[in-house]
Amino acid sequence: MRTALLGLASLVLLATALLGARQFNNTGLESARAQSEEQSLLIYSATDRTAIAPLLDAFQRLYPAVTLHYREFNTMELDQKMRQLSNYETPDLVISSAMDLQVRLVNDGFAQAFEDPVLNELPDWANWRNEAFGFSYEPIVFVYNKAAFNGRDLPRTHEALATALRSDGLFFQHRVGSYDVRTSGVGYLVASQDEVTSSISGRLQESLGRAFTQVYCCTAQILDAISSGELVLGYNMLGSYALARAYADPRLGVIVPHDYALVVSRVAFIPKQAPNPAGAKTLLRYMLSLEGQQVIGQQGELVAIHPQATGPYSVSALQQQQTIHQQSLNFHPIALGPALMVYLDQSKRRRFVNEWQNALLYDPIIP
Repeated sequence: MRTALLGLASLVLLATALLGARQFNNTGLESARAQSEEQSLLIYSATDRTAIAPLLDAFQRLYPAVTLHYREFNTMELDQKMRQLSNYETPDLVISSAMDLQVRLVNDGFAQAFEDPVLNELPDWANWRNEAFGFSYEPIVFVYNKAAFNGRDLPRTHEALATALRSDGLFFQHRVGSYDVRTSGVGYLVASQDEVTSSISGRLQESLGRAFTQVYCCTAQILDAISSGELVLGYNMLGSYALARAYADPRLGVIVPHDYALVVSRVAFIPKQAPNPAGAKTLLRYMLSLEGQQVIGQQGELVAIHPQATGPYSVSALQQQQTIHQQSLNFHPIALGPALMVYLDQSKRRRFVNEWQNALLYDPIIP
């Protein structure tokens, strides 16, 4: 009887040990899975991977255990993707130069707050509700083919460009490029902000129409066409990409308009349902820090927003490059905030696109 009881006790102890081991193993698997997830960051971005690569590579050198997964979209695709997310794939960080679309996503409850001392160095206009953050400083510029303009005066203001397009129509006809505001989020943003900022935007649009301006979805396509000589000028171009390309391609020249230069900032936010919010905050903190901004200023194809950043892609470098023309620059940063959503109103957008088409493309009016 005693032997039987001992045997039963042994079985109970063995079962308890096995159960405990199973529970430990399950806990260990869950812990390992959680640890694995913490080492992975998914980024949705409307920024060329090559342009932001120096910043991401520098981050990974600091955090070698972190694996960055980078998915690239155009600005409108990214906005639509965020509104159609499944439960199986939510990014940890969202980046886009379409500031208005980013603000609308944040306003619609897609972002979570990020509070950190690093924000103290950020301009007020580049932080909205501690949820949306600009981390680059990208003036909107004119780009030109140097050979084509040899011996010609360069248009250094919006008014000078409008006058040149009218007075030298044969030279510019079919040889000016810009963004298609119907398909390019950043194109629509800067075109609509031109209307807010400048009293001659309507006249300039008409002049661009008289020149039969060619429209494109993407910056790279326009820069390629200017470089080859197919186009002689690009209007309202993202300065970061243009400056980086001109630095490597002597056929291209860049003009920061002297009357005013809109400034776009790439906007990052952490989604409310981000799988790894702690890792996303670490990355965002680095992007906004002087250390991360210095990487942009020295190596990136973006332009650093931090006032103390130095290098060829910094605000101080932009100002120095233009002093040779003995003109002070009038940068006009586009502020993050609800005002950006005004032109996203459906009826206002329809009106703006119709007027843009009638001026530039002479297409039928959108119903």
